[in-house]
Amino acid sequence: MTEPFVLTASCVLYNTAPEEVARLIAQTASIPVPTHLYLIDNSPEPVALPLTDPTCVTVIRPGANLGYGRANNLAIRDSAGRSRYHLVVNSDLQFAGPDVARLIAFMDERPDVGLVLPRVEYPDGRLQTLCRLLPTPVDLLARRTFVDTRWAQRRNQRYEFTDWSYDRIASFPFLSGCFMLMRQEVLQKVGGFDERYFLYGEDMDLSRRMHQVSETLFFPDVKIVHEFRSRAQPSRKLLQYLIVNVGRYFNKWGWIRDPERDAINRRCLEQFPDLIAQRRNR
Repeated sequence: MTEPFVLTASCVLYNTAPEEVARLIAQTASIPVPTHLYLIDNSPEPVALPLTDPTCVTVIRPGANLGYGRANNLAIRDSAGRSRYHLVVNSDLQFAGPDVARLIAFMDERPDVGLVLPRVEYPDGRLQTLCRLLPTPVDLLARRTFVDTRWAQRRNQRYEFTDWSYDRIASFPFLSGCFMLMRQEVLQKVGGFDERYFLYGEDMDLSRRMHQVSETLFFPDVKIVHEFRSRAQPSRKLLQYLIVNVGRYFNKWGWIRDPERDAINRRCLEQFPDLIAQRRNR
């Protein structure tokens, strides 16, 4: 059966500003392929949404905060068989519809690709380094606790390629969850998000599982803008979510011993022999 849409997309809302939702709807409507958007509203009080065409937008209000992965899974399950690709997107993104179509065209040419992330920048034009290795507990501890030390900076340089120019297509096992364009066949095969993660860690886990069965690529020729408000406005509650869900990730995959992680990271680093040589000579 032919899918009625080329693309379905889902966005989880939580006390999101109505004007931000309106912008997302307009951006999605500008994608020049048949597209359907799911808005999953986890808010305690429903977000006031602009009038939308139900043939283009489905609003799901579960009546409780289900968490990020579980809420997205409502759309992922409903979209099965309805589209060739599915996009998980944050509401604080700015993107051009034709650029999304360009990413889709790239994936059409590469049937081995299950997940693509474009170049992501802050509103002031600075690069967001969102292509990563699979982390060890030490990697994440260094980023949070010893951030100002040279040791932690070198560790993070390796983990998220902060010394790379982000200027060519490359394969990474962990691509940020702010904008995940995924092939439906692969997404359904791996089962969507692991619902044990309430918030944080779910994109790392899904990206890893997508990488196990397909190519997961960074595509620099398309640029989007990400406001990244969660980093700008940290809170104790968000930190608690982070600690709990990172713990769940390592409980699932392994804390110290994770041979698959080590093998995947080695293969990723082999793409950058010049970069690795430069690091060794510093």
